[in-house]
Amino acid sequence: MALFADPVGALGGLVNRQLRDLGAAVRFGLVAVGYGFRGLFNRRIYPRRDLIVQMDYTGARSTAIMVLLGAMVGASLVIQMTPSLSRYGPPELVAGVVGVSVLRTLGPLLAAIIFAGRVGAGFTAELGTMAVSEEILALETMGINPVGYLVAPRFLAACIMLPACTVLFDLAALAGGYFVGIHQFNIPSEDWFNITKQFVKMSDFTFGLAKSVLFAWLITLVCCFKGFHAKGSGIEVGRATMQAIVICLILIILSDTVMSLVYNFLFRMGIVS
Repeated sequence: MALFADPVGALGGLVNRQLRDLGAAVRFGLVAVGYGFRGLFNRRIYPRRDLIVQMDYTGARSTAIMVLLGAMVGASLVIQMTPSLSRYGPPELVAGVVGVSVLRTLGPLLAAIIFAGRVGAGFTAELGTMAVSEEILALETMGINPVGYLVAPRFLAACIMLPACTVLFDLAALAGGYFVGIHQFNIPSEDWFNITKQFVKMSDFTFGLAKSVLFAWLITLVCCFKGFHAKGSGIEVGRATMQAIVICLILIILSDTVMSLVYNFLFRMGIVS
C-alpha cells in the first residue's frame, strides 16, 4: 500500500505547490496592473520618467529587430506559398493568405516571442539581480512598494509597446511579402492590393492587437515574478531567466490557440466578419 501512497503523495504535493505558485503569480500580476494605472495619476508610486525609460527599452530599441525579422518572415511566406498556390489558382491569391495569416496570427505571435526573448529576459535578469543583492528588500525597508516601483512601469510599457512592435512587424512582413511577390513572381501590383482588400478585414488587425496586449501582460507577469523570487546567487538568476522564457513561450502559444478558438466561435456567431 505504501508503494502506491508515496508516488500519489509526491504528485499531490507537486500539484499543491504549482497551484500555490499560480495563485501567487496571479495576485502579483493584479497588483502590478493596479499600481500601473494608479501610477499614471500618483507620482509617488513610480516616477513618470521610469515609464518613459521602460518604453524606450521595450519598444524603441526593439524596432530594428522587429522590422528586419518581419520583412524576412513575409518574404519567406511568399517564397514558400506561391508555387503551391499556383497549382490550384492564380498566384496573386498569396497576397490574401499572407495578409490574413500575418495580421491575425503570425505577426502577434512572432513579435511576442521576439519580445519575450529580448525584453522579458532583461526584466527577469534585472529584477533577479536586485532580489539576490537585496535591493528589493531595501525598497521595502524604505516604505516603497517594490511591485509598484519596479514592476508597474514595466507592465505599462510592455502593454503599450508590444502592440506598437506588432504593428511594425505586420507592416514589415506585408512589405517584404509584397516586394518578393512583385519582383520574384511577377505578380501585378494592382492585383496584389485588390486581393489583399478582398481577404483582409479590420477584425484581423484588431484581433491581432488584442492578442499582443494579452501577450504583453503574460510576458511581464512571468518574467517579473520569476525575477522577484530569485534567491541565492547569480546562478539562480540565470536559471530563473531560463525558466521565465520557457514558461512565456508555452503561455504565448497556448493563449494564441485559445484566442484563435474564441475568434472562430465569434465568427460562427456572426459577431466578427
